[in-house]
Formats: sequence, C-alpha cells, structure tokens
Amino acid sequence: MSTDDTPTIAVVGRAEIVAPFRAAGLAAVAIDPGPDAAGAVQALIDRGCRVIFFTEDLYPYLVPVIERHRRSATPSLVALPVGTGRLGMARLRDIVRRAVGADVLASGRLEPGKEQTVAE
Repeated sequence: MSTDDTPTIAVVGRAEIVAPFRAAGLAAVAIDPGPDAAGAVQALIDRGCRVIFFTEDLYPYLVPVIERHRRSATPSLVALPVGTGRLGMARLRDIVRRAVGADVLASGRLEPGKEQTVAE
C-alpha cells in the first residue's frame, strides 16, 4: 500500500549511476549488484512504488521479482542500459515502441547519446 512518503518513481543501481537521478529529484536507491538487489526492489514495490528503473547489471539478481510482476500493470520494472550492455536498451526500445507505436530508437533513427536535429 502506498503512503505519502512512498516514491512513485525510483531508480535503483550503483551509487555513481543513481546519484544524478537523486539530484534531479527522483528517489534513488544505491545498491551494488548482488542478491540484496531483489530485496531492495521488492521493498519498494511493497511500499507502493509504481515505476522502478534499475541498472541492467542488476538484472540477473532481479529475475525472480521481474517474473513475479511481469503480467501486472504496476509496478513497471525497466532496465536502464549502462556501459556496453544491450539488455536494457532492447527492453527500453520495446517499451518506447509500444508506447508511441513506432520503433523510434531503431538504428538510423533517434539514438540515445547522439545529437539529433528535427526538420520543421
């Protein structure tokens, strides 16, 4: 059950990665990859957090939590690509494609980290 101090959106991952999200006003939970990651994410879910972004290096430890909630509308568990990993980017592409109806992150189109121009 959600309480007034429960964040709606949280970011979970290594401290150096989540710190900028905290500076932007999001709830940030610093945790290193390992078995404790699943407990930290489940605790956020149990408190009512509805959207949880996690660094993709946590994915192997979060599989049971992700599977448990896969068919639920909430929480939404989204892997953030970090470094050279591809898992988070593929999942993020799929989420964006479903949300906007087109694969705007496909190669040759909009790509994260590349400057884009918009024709008027």
